[in-house]
Amino acid sequence: MTFGVINWSILILLVVGITWLGHCLSAGQKGLDGFFLGGNSLPWWAVSGSIMATQISAVTIIALPGAVFQEGGNLLFLQGTLLGFVIAKFLMTLLFVGPFYERKIYSPYDFIGHRLGPGAAALTRGLFLAGAILGHGVRLLTVSLVLSVIVDLSIGQSIFCIGVFSIAWSVMGGITTVIWTDLLMFVIMVCGAVVSLVTIAQGLPVGLSAAVAELEAAAKLRLFDFSTDPSRTWTVWTGILCFTVFELAQNSVDQVVTQRMMCCRNAGEARKAVLGSLGIVLFSLLMTAVGLGIFLFYRHHPPDAAGAAFLAEQPGRAYPYFVFHELPVGVSGLIVAGIFSAGISTFNSALAALSETWVNGYYRVRINPGADERAVMRASRLAIVGWGVLLCGLAYGAGSLVRNEGLLNLAYKAPIATYGPMLMVGLLALTHRGGAAAVLPAVVVSVAAALLLLLSRHFLDIRFDEFWIYPASCLVFLLTYRLGGLRRAGAGG
Repeated sequence: MTFGVINWSILILLVVGITWLGHCLSAGQKGLDGFFLGGNSLPWWAVSGSIMATQISAVTIIALPGAVFQEGGNLLFLQGTLLGFVIAKFLMTLLFVGPFYERKIYSPYDFIGHRLGPGAAALTRGLFLAGAILGHGVRLLTVSLVLSVIVDLSIGQSIFCIGVFSIAWSVMGGITTVIWTDLLMFVIMVCGAVVSLVTIAQGLPVGLSAAVAELEAAAKLRLFDFSTDPSRTWTVWTGILCFTVFELAQNSVDQVVTQRMMCCRNAGEARKAVLGSLGIVLFSLLMTAVGLGIFLFYRHHPPDAAGAAFLAEQPGRAYPYFVFHELPVGVSGLIVAGIFSAGISTFNSALAALSETWVNGYYRVRINPGADERAVMRASRLAIVGWGVLLCGLAYGAGSLVRNEGLLNLAYKAPIATYGPMLMVGLLALTHRGGAAAVLPAVVVSVAAALLLLLSRHFLDIRFDEFWIYPASCLVFLLTYRLGGLRRAGAGG
C-alpha cells in the first residue's frame, strides 16, 4: 500500500496553503523587533496556539497513543501533564512574566544579563544552545522516522522536506511567520486527532459503556500512582516535582518557548497566552483517547500476521500504522499533514530561537558589535539557514542511535543536564542575586552531577528514573551556590 496521489495532494496543498497564509499574516513586520519579537503586537491567542504547537510536536502525536496501546500501557504518563504542566504554567505567570516585561528584552538571557551581568547571560545562552542542538535534532529525527513509515519517503528525504519548509518559513518573516504558521498547523493537528477518534468510534462494534468496561478489564485506565519507588517513571511525585521543574524551565529559560510569550503586547496578554497554552492538556487527553481507541479497534479487528508482528515489535508506532492501514484515502492525508505540521512547527521554533540567541548573544557582542540593523537582519537569516543545515545533519547522522529508544522519554533526555541549572540562574535573576563568578561553580557542579547520575543509571545499574535528574540538579545547584556564598562571606569577613 502506498501513500497515494490523493493523500500527497492534500498534504502538499495544506503545507503550501499554510506557507501562503503565514506570509500574508506576517506582512508589515519590519526590522529586528519585527523579526524576533513580532513588533510586540501579536494577539495572545495566536501566541498561545503557537506555544502549544511548539510543545506538542510529533512526540505527543505519535508517542502518547503508542504509550497507551503497548502491552501494559495505561494512563499513568498523564500525571506529568495533568500535574506538573499545570503547576508550572501558573508558576510561570506568577514569577517570570511581569519581570520579563519590565524592560525590552529579546530573550530570558537578556533578562538574566540585566539582573546578574553579561557573564551569567553568556553562561545560560551556552547551556541553551547545547540542549537545543541535541534536543531538536532528536525531535526532527522522531517525526522523520514516523513519516518514513507512512509516506513514500526515506528518513533522509523526510528530514530534508521538514528542514526546507522550516528554514523557508523562519527566513520569510521571522517569529511572526513562525507564530501564525504554528497556529494554523495546531488547528490541523486538532482536526486530525478529532477525525481519527471519530473514525475509530465508527469502526467499533461496541458502545461507550462497553468500551470503558473493556478498557477497565485490560487495566488501561489506571491514572494515578502514589508509589515512592524512584525507579518508576510515572508517579504522582514525578508529575509534581520532575515535570514541574521541566515545564517551568521550558517556559521561562528556554528561548524556543519564551520567545513566543515575549511577542505579546504587554504582560497581561502574555499571561493569557501562557495560561491559554494549558490547552495542551486537552490535546494530550485527545491523543490518549485515540490510543485507547486503537487498542480497542485492533481487539475487535485484529491485523494480519505481518501487522501484528509490526505492532508487537514497535508499539510506539501504532498510530501511524493505524493511519496508513485503516483510515480512508484523504483522511490519512489529513492526519499525515498534522504529523508533518508538528515536525515543522517544532523545528522552525528552534531555528528562530537559535538564530536570536546567536545573533544577539554573540554576533552583535563579539563578532560585529557595530553592525547596523541591515547587517544584523542579514546575519539573522544566515543563522537560520546555518542552524537548519546543522540540525538536519545531526538528525540524519543520529538515526541509527535512536531507533531502539522509547519515543516518549527520548525528547526529554537532551536538556536533562541543562534545564536545572538554567532554571536556577533564572530564579536567582528574579532576586537580583549572583553574577557570573557566583553562579559559574554552581552551574558546573550541577551539570556534572546530572551527567554523573545519567551515566551511573546506565553503567552502574543504579535504579532511579531519569526524570529525577531535573529536580536533583536544581538541588545540587542550590547547595553549591549556598556553600560558595558562605565561603565568600567568610573570606570577606
